[in-house]
Amino acid sequence: MTLRPLIDLRAGLTQGEGVGRYAREVARALAARDDVEPRLFAPTWTPPALTLADAGLGGSPAFAPRLPSKPLTAALEALSIGVERLVRGGAAVLHNTQYRRLPSRLPAVTTIHDLAYLDSDRYVDAATAARMSRFARAAAARGDVLVTPSMAVAAEVVDRLQVDPARVLATPLGIDHVLRIRPAEAERAAVAEEVRRQGPFVLTAARIERRKNHVGLLRALERLGDAAPRWVVVGPDGEGAADFHLALSCSPIRDRVQLLGRVGEGSLRARLDACAAFALVPHDEGFGLAPLEAAALGRPVVTSAVPVVEEVCGGAATLVSPDAPEEIARGLEEVLGMPGGEREARATVARRATWAACAARHVEAFRLALDG
Repeated sequence: MTLRPLIDLRAGLTQGEGVGRYAREVARALAARDDVEPRLFAPTWTPPALTLADAGLGGSPAFAPRLPSKPLTAALEALSIGVERLVRGGAAVLHNTQYRRLPSRLPAVTTIHDLAYLDSDRYVDAATAARMSRFARAAAARGDVLVTPSMAVAAEVVDRLQVDPARVLATPLGIDHVLRIRPAEAERAAVAEEVRRQGPFVLTAARIERRKNHVGLLRALERLGDAAPRWVVVGPDGEGAADFHLALSCSPIRDRVQLLGRVGEGSLRARLDACAAFALVPHDEGFGLAPLEAAALGRPVVTSAVPVVEEVCGGAATLVSPDAPEEIARGLEEVLGMPGGEREARATVARRATWAACAARHVEAFRLALDG
């Protein structure tokens, strides 16, 4: 039987990474299957960063007009109209990919990316934590099938939301998208010239926020003293970024730190290919995609020994305590001298994570929801 899931793709057209990457790549991998015909819900008022064709989804039925999605979904909710009525061909099951549920009468599969916010404003502001907590609890109470990016998060969902384990499926993410990205030759040449003039660098690619622990990595690099390599940080500011900027302004290695903000995929790939090592030591993660992407490209990686990252990056990265700058510093020293053979062995481990496998697990979740 051909499955027709309706996928919330709004983030997939407006966000390059995070939930956007997940929604886009899952939809693309589902569309490539013979037994799935995805439908897409992707209205947005601001100009999207990607078109459906850019995302490789131009052939899928979609509702993607230039309309503000929040007022639209609020109106549909008030009128008791499901979003499935807006998409040509209808749908059999709804997939909520972000922390806002679409109005629908269909059986639902809902993604819980992590529970770091649950009853806690440690990593996000109190209002956001409360909203996301309500969403997760409502999904659990409604009887949605819940999918998570890792087994560690699945176990946490079962425990903290008191959900029947049979309703929770881990759907590990893929990394093969990073292998498709091809930077322009001008981008490669510019980064190569920078390395020639300024020396090798360690790369971090993540939103600058409290949970990603940029301050901890800064302290580790400071411990290396004069031996500290350049540090290039890619990613926009997020919750708690001011703490990092303050720490950096007082740091003895501040002149060796380059903040690039948000960059395009090609530019990021050029820097991934050129970096001496990749480092990201978050306090918590739902999956930990960025370190796995870097490892798949043959980059030596230092990342956190926390349950989710250990599950995802075990065998592909050097794992350290995110709360121990001296341990992070030793990890950096280790990977900066890593031989090529070990890098390739780690890359082989990382490349086992594919979006096709992730999509197959989502198909299981859709069928479970349809079975009631």
